[in-house]
Amino acid sequence: MKIQSINLPDFSYSFSDYPVVTKEEVNERYERLLEKIRERGLTHLIIYGDREHHANLLYLTGGYDSRFEETLLVVQLNEPPVLILGNEGMSYADTSLLDHRKELFQTFSLQGMTRDRKRFLSSIFRDCGIEGTSKVGVVGLKYYENGEVRDPLHTFDVPHYIIEELSETTIPENLVNAADVMTHPTEGLRSVLTPRDMARSEFMNNYLSNQMARIIDGLEPGISESEAMSLFDYRGIPFVIHPVVNFGRDRVLLGLASPSFSRRLEPGDPVSVGFCVPGASIARTGFAVQSEKDFHGPLKDIIEAFYFPYFRGLKAWYESISIGADSGTVYDAVTAILGGGSFGVSLNPGHQTHLEEWINSPFREDFHHTLRSGMAFQCDIIAFPGGPYVGVHVEDTVVIADESTRTRLKQEHPEAFTRIMLRRKTMRDILGIDIGEHVLPLSNLQAVLQPFLLNPAYAVVDG
Repeated sequence: MKIQSINLPDFSYSFSDYPVVTKEEVNERYERLLEKIRERGLTHLIIYGDREHHANLLYLTGGYDSRFEETLLVVQLNEPPVLILGNEGMSYADTSLLDHRKELFQTFSLQGMTRDRKRFLSSIFRDCGIEGTSKVGVVGLKYYENGEVRDPLHTFDVPHYIIEELSETTIPENLVNAADVMTHPTEGLRSVLTPRDMARSEFMNNYLSNQMARIIDGLEPGISESEAMSLFDYRGIPFVIHPVVNFGRDRVLLGLASPSFSRRLEPGDPVSVGFCVPGASIARTGFAVQSEKDFHGPLKDIIEAFYFPYFRGLKAWYESISIGADSGTVYDAVTAILGGGSFGVSLNPGHQTHLEEWINSPFREDFHHTLRSGMAFQCDIIAFPGGPYVGVHVEDTVVIADESTRTRLKQEHPEAFTRIMLRRKTMRDILGIDIGEHVLPLSNLQAVLQPFLLNPAYAVVDG
C-alpha cells in the first residue's frame, strides 16, 4: 500500500448524447409490473408519491414526478392506469409516457388552493373498480420487517386518510403493503437495470464525477463552501439529495449540511463533498492538505493507521461483489478489516441505488441475498470515528452485469462501454483493485482515495 501520483481517464460529456427514456421502455416496465400484480393475486396496486418520494412514479411513467403535490397511480389489471392529481399535477402529468387516465383530487393541491370541485377519494377509487372483493396492494415509501411493526403486511406509510378512504371501498384485510414489489433487494422491479438503464446511469456518473473533480481541483484556502459549490457545472438536473460541501470538523461531522456562504476553507480543515442526481451518486471526505508532512500531532499516523486500512476495505468490497455472490460475504469482507468500532463504520457498507440515492441494501450482517446481474450499487463505506481523524468517505456507483448484458451494452451504447472498460483498466492496473469481469465502474473517480485534497493528483494504491 502506498501513495503515488496517478493519471485518470478524462471523459467529456454532451447532454445531446443522453439516452432518453422511451415509451417502449415505459410500456415494458408497466407490463412487468402487471405480471407481479398477478403473481400476488392482487386486483389493484396503488402507488403513492410526493415531492420527496416519487421515484416509483417517475420510473413507471417515464417522466412524471410529484413536484408540489401528492399523487396516486392506480394500476388496474384490465383497464388503463389512473393518475390521481392535484390542480397543478393535471397539466404536468402530460410529461408521462405511460398512457393513463387523469382524475382531479384537489385535496392533493397546496394548502389553501382552489377547492371548487371537492370529492371524496373513495369515490375515485370506486370509479377505478375497487370494491368489497378487491385485493389492493399499497406502495408507499417502505415495506416492513418482522419485529419493527406489529403487522408488517398491513402497516402503511402513506397519509392515514388515504388508507381510511380505501377502507371505505374494500375490507381492510384486503389492503396489503406491497412496496417490496418495487424495491425488494433482489425481486423488486427497480432493483435490476436494463442495458439502457445502465447507459443512463453511466452518463450521469460521468457527468457527476467530473463535477466532483472540478470542486476538488478548485479547493484553496479562503474559498467558501458556497463558492466551491459554484464550481459545479449545473445543467438543470434535479438533485435527489441536498448537495453537500462542508469545511471544518464541526461542519463535516453534521454529515448532511448544505453549503454555507460564510464558512471558508482553512489549511488542514476536514472537507466533505457529496452529490446525487438520478442514477448517480458520489461523495468524498478528507483533509485540505498538500502532503503527508501537513499531518501533525494526532494526525501524523493517519495514512498508515486510517487511510490504508480504509482502502483495503474498499478493495475488499470491490473484489467481493459478483453475480451469484452472497451479500453477507461482501459485508463480512469489509467488516473483517473495518469492523469493531474503531473505524466508526456504523451504516451498511454499500447499498443499491436507482433514481434515488438509496433504494435498499442487501449488505447487512443478517442478510444473505444473492447478487444478480443488473444490480447497481453505491460502494458507500462511511468511516467516521470522530476524534482527530474525523472521517473518510469514498463513494461511487457501480453495476454488475453478466456476459449477455455486457454484450448488449457494448452493442447498443458503445461509447459508454468504452469508458467503462477504461475505468476497469484504471482500477486494476493503477489502483491495484482486482475487480471481476462482472463489475462495471461508472465513476471517473471510482475508488480513488485522495489523501491530500489540495494536491489531488496523489491517490492511495495497492502496489
